[in-house]
Amino acid sequence: MKKLAPFFVAIGAISYGIPASLFKLAGRDGVANGPLLFWSFLTSAVVLTVIHLVRGHRLSTQATGWRQILLVTVAGTTSGLTNTFYITALRSIPVAVAAVMLMQSVWLSVLLGAVIHHRWPSRLQVISIVLVLGGTVLAAGLLPITGSLSLAGVLLSFLAAVAYAATLQATASLGNNLDPLSKTWLMAIGAFILIAIVWGPQLLQVPLTGTAMGWGALVAVFSMILPLACYSIFMPRLLPGVGPVLSSLELPASIAVAFLLLGERVSMSQLLGVLVIIGAVTLSNVGSRLWHH
Repeated sequence: MKKLAPFFVAIGAISYGIPASLFKLAGRDGVANGPLLFWSFLTSAVVLTVIHLVRGHRLSTQATGWRQILLVTVAGTTSGLTNTFYITALRSIPVAVAAVMLMQSVWLSVLLGAVIHHRWPSRLQVISIVLVLGGTVLAAGLLPITGSLSLAGVLLSFLAAVAYAATLQATASLGNNLDPLSKTWLMAIGAFILIAIVWGPQLLQVPLTGTAMGWGALVAVFSMILPLACYSIFMPRLLPGVGPVLSSLELPASIAVAFLLLGERVSMSQLLGVLVIIGAVTLSNVGSRLWHH
C-alpha cells in the first residue's frame, strides 16, 4: 500500500484539476455558483454517508473520541473554504493569476507540516518546491501580466491556497486512527455545513433546477469524493513534504482538461511549465525513496 500511495495521491490531485472546467461548463448552462457548490457538497455528504452506513464501521467501534470527531469535521470546512474563496476570486482576476496563487499551497503546506511535525523540509524538498513554483508561473501563462490586478481577488485566491494547504495537512495528520473512509465522511459533512451557511442565502434567490443538481453531482465526484478518499487513505503513508509537491499536479491537470473540454489554447511555455512541475514531482517522490533506502 505504501508503494502505491504516491500514485493514488497523484490521482487525487489530478481530480482536483477537473472541477474548474466543470464550473465553466455549468456556468454556460446557466448554473450559478451557489447552487452548484451546494448540490456538489450535498451530494458528497449523502454519498459518503450511505457508504459509511453500508460498511457498518460505526465511530463508536473505532479508537476515537468526540474531540477527535469534532476536529476532523471542522477540518473538513477547509475544503469548502477553498472552493468558496477560489470561485469568488475568479470574479475579479484572471484564471491564470488565481491558479498561480492557489499553487502557493505547495510551500504553505510544507511550512505548516514543518511546524506541526517539528521537522523542517529536506534540501531535496526545497528544490522541488522551487521548481513547482517556477513551473506554475510558466504553466499558468502568468507572464507577461497585462492590465491591473484586483488586490481583493489576489488576496481571496491566496486564502484559497491557505485553506487548501490546511486540507492537505488535515488529511495527513488528523484522525489517522479512524477508518479512512469514516474520516473522509466526517470531512465531507464539515465542508457541506460551511457551504450551506455561506451560500444558503443565494439558494433562496435562485430557483431549484435539475441542471444544477446534475452538474453538482458531477463536480462532487472530482472535487470531494475521489480526492478526499485518496488523500485520507494514502496521504498519511507518504513521507512528510512529499504530499504537497504531489498535489501540484492539479495545475497541469487543470490545463489539460481545459484544453480537452473547453478548447482553451495551450502555449509552449505552458507545456514547459507542466513538464517542470511533473519533473519536480518525480524528483520529490523518487529522490525521497532513494534517500531513505
